[in-house]
Amino acid sequence: MWKYLKQWRDAGAVDSSSGRREILEDLFVLGKDNQLPYYKRMAYLLIVSTIIACCGLMADSAAVVIGAMLVAPMMRPVMIAAAAITLGWSHHLYQALTLVVVMAFGAVGIAALFAWLAPDLVSIPGQVLDRTRPTFFDLVIALAAGSGGAFTLTHRESSAIPGVAMAVALLPPLASTGILLVFDEPDLALKAFVLFATNFAAMVLAGTLTFLYLGVSPRKTRERSGRTIRNYLVGFMLLVFGISVPLYFYSTEVWYDASYQANQSETLQAWLRENDLIIDHVQIDEEQRIVFLELLGPNPPLTVETLHRELQEAHLEKTGLHAPPFRVEVLWTQTARFGWPPELAQETDQRALAQDYSGALRGARWYWVGTQYADGDWLRPGRRKSYFVRAGEGDTFEVGTFCASGAGSYEINQEKLSASLDLDIDEGCEAAKIDRRFITDLNQVIDINLERGRMSLRLNSDAGVMYFETDAKS
Repeated sequence: MWKYLKQWRDAGAVDSSSGRREILEDLFVLGKDNQLPYYKRMAYLLIVSTIIACCGLMADSAAVVIGAMLVAPMMRPVMIAAAAITLGWSHHLYQALTLVVVMAFGAVGIAALFAWLAPDLVSIPGQVLDRTRPTFFDLVIALAAGSGGAFTLTHRESSAIPGVAMAVALLPPLASTGILLVFDEPDLALKAFVLFATNFAAMVLAGTLTFLYLGVSPRKTRERSGRTIRNYLVGFMLLVFGISVPLYFYSTEVWYDASYQANQSETLQAWLRENDLIIDHVQIDEEQRIVFLELLGPNPPLTVETLHRELQEAHLEKTGLHAPPFRVEVLWTQTARFGWPPELAQETDQRALAQDYSGALRGARWYWVGTQYADGDWLRPGRRKSYFVRAGEGDTFEVGTFCASGAGSYEINQEKLSASLDLDIDEGCEAAKIDRRFITDLNQVIDINLERGRMSLRLNSDAGVMYFETDAKS
């Protein structure tokens, strides 16, 4: 293996002083007579490419962003820095680093000015947000691109440099930083700038190693400036390593985010299939211990309590420990699907009959646990078992509250339920307000769900859900 690597290196190495001199003369323009025209050209291309990048980012157009990468002039200063380290030229290295810093902050300033002058946007475009999630892959891409850039320079294959610059994308993260500052998102702006810093440091390191491997610096130079070269190389290695550690852990958060965890949860997926629901968005708040689900489906998720219990049981089965207290919050949006013609519909489109709860409802006494309303607020009884309902024979049911008791009528058809109840509440009773709301909610019930000794009653207009439980054995 080492034999083939040596042969490849020898075939591509800079094998003459004249060839080495031509490469360095093309690369190093700093300090020459053409320095001012070079700066003017770099400034012009930086302004133009930043404007193109801003247009692409704010219009959420990946094609335009790619165009900005092709025009951006930041590849050559990075390669100058890598070559300066290879040769031990501290003065040229500092000049190149200064130029990169000036160009970086210039690009951020131009982007911020452009975003400030541009029409207001309702939300941050996706192309901008994509630059706020640097991952371990970005570091690997930058290392490969830096090496590729150094290789193309030594072989005069300048046509490949735009492709390398496009892959690394030094400019779009800087433009995203300026745009996010105008959006007053300093945290996201910092992440976008970290992506630029990651690309820059990795490119310099990879370019330096490639230049050294291909023999851009003569042996005499390496012997004379060996300590300087080694110090700079170790410094950039430590910098890249320091960046790679937080990037790796941040990558795991991106790759294994809440959506990934939800997709991998067999308990949650089974519950979704059972209730004919799909997840539109999921968020896990580790500090507040809240699992927030945005769900889409034809029927309301009346069995959130069942999901909570099954998640607890799954955690206990997996770890042998009881799960710390947590909440499940759901935002449900009703959906409907239509098609034509009916004879071409698949067999799976056949509606399943709703479950008939009329038999299971009768006889047992159901105690009110509480009612959760659409705004997230709860109403609970002051005392356990002080509120109950019990369906009798026919269409009558018995009801008890803290302050009164009586009877009403109900009608049930599979999962559809309606009730009619009118009780006289003693206004002097301490729980009169809760009693009235309890009775009002019972008169608004439209759906019922029974499972494992628990009953859920959905209120009209999706105003909320009433929860009951029974001591009777099913």
